Amino acid sequence: MTPVFGIDHVQVVVRDLEMARRTWARLGFTPTPRGRHLNRGSGNYCLMLRDGYIELIGIVDPKLPTSSLDAHLAHGPGLIGLAFGGSSGTAAADQLAKAGLAPTGPTRLERIIERDGVDARLAFDIVSLPDGAVPGFRTFVCCHLSEKEVREPAWLDHPNGAVATSGFVVAAADPVPILDGFRRIFGAGAIRGRAVDTGRERIEVVTPDDLEAVYPGVRAKPGRPVPCLVGMSVRVEDLKRCKAALESTGVDPKPGPGGSLLVPADEATGAVVAFHT
Repeated sequence: MTPVFGIDHVQVVVRDLEMARRTWARLGFTPTPRGRHLNRGSGNYCLMLRDGYIELIGIVDPKLPTSSLDAHLAHGPGLIGLAFGGSSGTAAADQLAKAGLAPTGPTRLERIIERDGVDARLAFDIVSLPDGAVPGFRTFVCCHLSEKEVREPAWLDHPNGAVATSGFVVAAADPVPILDGFRRIFGAGAIRGRAVDTGRERIEVVTPDDLEAVYPGVRAKPGRPVPCLVGMSVRVEDLKRCKAALESTGVDPKPGPGGSLLVPADEATGAVVAFHT
């Protein structure tokens, strides 16, 4: 396995963490207990999957550093970052430096999970990429040092049957700088036309005018300046089960390409979600 691989998780910035937790629970996900980052003003709820996960991140203490979350929130909630998987922070930093990306780190990040009784502390090594490494959103490598504690069995059991994040859509007027950034991270062999094969997920880079074809019948106009992340794909075990879970909470998914189910951005804190098998 290479030092940098796939998408470890995607970040969705939200104004109100409790409202975001309820919103994604309505979409059939089981959120983890609330977390807060040590020595930072950010907190989160995570939607843990067998492969990958979705991080709902927001500001819980504006007096502490928030890693520019306030600037992202100026454009509203939505997808703001991709964290790549890493086997070793040092090895990942070396690989990215050789690719000319000027990474910083690894630096240690700790997150406290707020639980009844005793809080749990999770640790990660983070290798950050400079702004603009992939234009339009945050990119960094996340190396888990507490993998077992991150994925408790109860957190992987979702009413909608979700098992993995499988793809992401980026809107860009000019796809070339986006694809070049991913080429330096994953190698030239990962680029397939205007798509990126990370080895686990597929990232499509499309123009804003193409979004209607990608998400037919769903308003997918980006809520923030392009280039930006617009939507994600989530693989589920059974689409009928997923549809039933959504409808049971009043969500009306729209039919998408290949039999997928689409949830518009205004029902998923700024992110279009495509469920598929």
